[in-house]
Amino acid sequence: MNLLIKTIVMTTALCSCLLSTAQEHHDHEEANSSYASHSGHGASDGPVLTRTEDIESALADGGEPIVADVLGVVCDFCALAMNKIFSKREEVAAIYVDLDTKALNLVLAPGASMSDQTIADLAVEAGYRIAEVRRGDAALGSAS
Repeated sequence: MNLLIKTIVMTTALCSCLLSTAQEHHDHEEANSSYASHSGHGASDGPVLTRTEDIESALADGGEPIVADVLGVVCDFCALAMNKIFSKREEVAAIYVDLDTKALNLVLAPGASMSDQTIADLAVEAGYRIAEVRRGDAALGSAS
Protein backbone atom coordinates (compact mmCIF):
# COMPACT_ATOMS: atom_id res chain seq x y z
CA MET A 1 0.00 0.00 0.00
CA ASN A 2 2.87 2.40 0.79
CA LEU A 3 4.30 1.83 -2.70
CA LEU A 4 0.93 2.72 -4.24
CA ILE A 5 0.72 5.93 -2.21
CA LYS A 6 4.31 6.89 -3.12
CA THR A 7 3.56 6.23 -6.79
CA ILE A 8 0.43 8.37 -6.66
CA VAL A 9 2.27 11.20 -4.91
CA MET A 10 5.16 11.11 -7.39
CA THR A 11 2.79 10.96 -10.37
CA THR A 12 0.78 13.87 -8.99
CA ALA A 13 3.95 15.91 -8.46
CA LEU A 14 5.16 15.17 -12.01
CA CYS A 15 1.77 16.04 -13.52
CA SER A 16 1.71 19.24 -11.49
CA CYS A 17 5.18 20.17 -12.79
CA LEU A 18 4.19 19.42 -16.37
CA LEU A 19 0.92 21.35 -16.08
CA SER A 20 2.75 24.30 -14.54
CA THR A 21 5.32 24.20 -17.33
CA ALA A 22 2.59 23.93 -19.97
CA GLN A 23 0.80 26.94 -18.47
CA GLU A 24 4.06 28.88 -18.38
CA HIS A 25 4.64 28.05 -22.06
CA HIS A 26 1.09 29.17 -22.89
CA ASP A 27 1.44 32.42 -20.93
CA HIS A 28 4.83 33.10 -22.53
CA GLU A 29 3.43 32.49 -26.02
CA GLU A 30 0.53 34.89 -25.39
CA ALA A 31 2.94 37.56 -24.19
CA ASN A 32 5.15 36.99 -27.24
CA SER A 33 2.53 36.34 -29.89
CA SER A 34 4.59 37.68 -32.76
CA TYR A 35 6.98 35.11 -34.19
CA ALA A 36 10.28 36.48 -35.35
CA SER A 37 13.17 34.59 -36.83
CA HIS A 38 16.26 36.57 -37.79
CA SER A 39 19.74 35.79 -38.89
CA GLY A 40 22.87 37.80 -39.33
CA HIS A 41 22.54 39.92 -36.20
CA GLY A 42 25.53 41.12 -34.23
CA ALA A 43 27.06 39.08 -31.45
CA SER A 44 25.56 41.29 -28.75
CA ASP A 45 21.98 40.42 -29.79
CA GLY A 46 21.76 37.28 -27.66
CA PRO A 47 23.54 34.25 -26.30
CA VAL A 48 26.48 32.83 -28.17
CA LEU A 49 27.25 29.17 -28.79
CA THR A 50 27.71 27.20 -25.57
CA ARG A 51 30.89 25.18 -25.84
CA THR A 52 30.61 21.51 -24.90
CA GLU A 53 32.90 18.67 -25.89
CA ASP A 54 30.48 17.54 -28.63
CA ILE A 55 30.03 21.11 -29.90
CA GLU A 56 33.81 21.68 -30.02
CA SER A 57 34.36 18.39 -31.86
CA ALA A 58 31.68 19.20 -34.46
CA LEU A 59 33.16 22.69 -34.97
CA ALA A 60 36.64 21.20 -35.40
CA ASP A 61 35.20 18.95 -38.12
CA GLY A 62 34.03 22.06 -40.00
CA GLY A 63 30.38 22.19 -38.96
CA GLU A 64 28.26 25.35 -39.06
CA PRO A 65 27.40 26.82 -35.62
CA ILE A 66 23.81 27.93 -34.95
CA VAL A 67 22.27 29.45 -31.83
CA ALA A 68 18.49 29.77 -31.61
CA ASP A 69 16.76 31.63 -28.78
CA VAL A 70 13.93 29.40 -27.54
CA LEU A 71 10.77 30.79 -25.96
CA GLY A 72 9.56 28.83 -22.94
CA VAL A 73 12.44 26.40 -22.43
CA VAL A 74 12.74 26.19 -18.63
CA CYS A 75 13.59 22.69 -17.42
CA ASP A 76 15.30 19.40 -18.18
CA PHE A 77 12.09 18.05 -19.74
CA CYS A 78 12.19 20.98 -22.17
CA ALA A 79 15.79 20.17 -23.08
CA LEU A 80 14.94 16.49 -23.55
CA ALA A 81 12.08 17.37 -25.91
CA MET A 82 14.33 19.60 -28.02
CA ASN A 83 17.14 17.00 -28.02
CA LYS A 84 14.75 14.25 -29.09
CA ILE A 85 13.50 16.17 -32.13
CA PHE A 86 16.77 17.74 -33.33
CA SER A 87 19.07 14.77 -32.72
CA LYS A 88 17.04 12.69 -35.20
CA ARG A 89 18.14 14.95 -38.03
CA GLU A 90 21.10 13.90 -40.18
CA GLU A 91 22.13 17.54 -40.57
CA VAL A 92 22.78 17.94 -36.83
CA ALA A 93 26.30 16.96 -35.77
CA ALA A 94 25.97 18.29 -32.20
CA ILE A 95 23.23 19.74 -30.03
CA TYR A 96 23.08 21.33 -26.61
CA VAL A 97 20.09 23.05 -25.01
CA ASP A 98 21.41 25.65 -22.58
CA LEU A 99 18.73 26.29 -19.95
CA ASP A 100 20.69 29.20 -18.47
CA THR A 101 20.68 31.16 -21.72
CA LYS A 102 17.41 29.64 -23.05
CA ALA A 103 19.21 28.75 -26.27
CA LEU A 104 19.32 25.81 -28.64
CA ASN A 105 22.94 25.31 -29.71
CA LEU A 106 23.48 23.35 -32.90
CA VAL A 107 26.43 22.51 -35.08
CA LEU A 108 25.45 21.20 -38.48
CA ALA A 109 27.44 18.50 -40.18
CA PRO A 110 29.97 19.79 -42.74
CA GLY A 111 28.17 20.60 -45.98
CA ALA A 112 24.72 20.22 -44.41
CA SER A 113 22.16 23.00 -44.23
CA MET A 114 19.02 23.70 -42.25
CA SER A 115 16.84 26.74 -42.84
CA ASP A 116 15.63 29.03 -40.07
CA GLN A 117 12.09 27.91 -40.95
CA THR A 118 13.03 24.24 -40.51
CA ILE A 119 14.57 25.05 -37.12
CA ALA A 120 11.38 26.91 -36.16
CA ASP A 121 9.18 24.04 -37.38
CA LEU A 122 11.20 21.44 -35.45
CA ALA A 123 11.02 23.58 -32.31
CA VAL A 124 7.23 23.77 -32.67
CA GLU A 125 7.19 19.97 -33.04
CA ALA A 126 9.01 19.80 -29.70
CA GLY A 127 6.50 22.25 -28.17
CA TYR A 128 8.49 25.50 -28.31
CA ARG A 129 8.96 28.58 -30.43
CA ILE A 130 12.09 30.24 -31.75
CA ALA A 131 12.57 33.97 -31.23
CA GLU A 132 15.81 34.40 -33.15
CA VAL A 133 18.42 32.38 -35.03
CA ARG A 134 22.09 33.34 -35.29
CA ARG A 135 24.60 31.57 -37.51
CA GLY A 136 28.34 31.55 -38.12
CA ASP A 137 30.25 34.46 -36.57
CA ALA A 138 27.09 35.82 -34.90
CA ALA A 139 26.53 32.45 -33.20
CA LEU A 140 30.16 32.30 -32.10
CA GLY A 141 30.12 35.85 -30.75
CA SER A 142 32.69 37.02 -33.31
CA ALA A 143 32.39 40.33 -35.12
CA SER A 144 30.66 39.90 -38.47
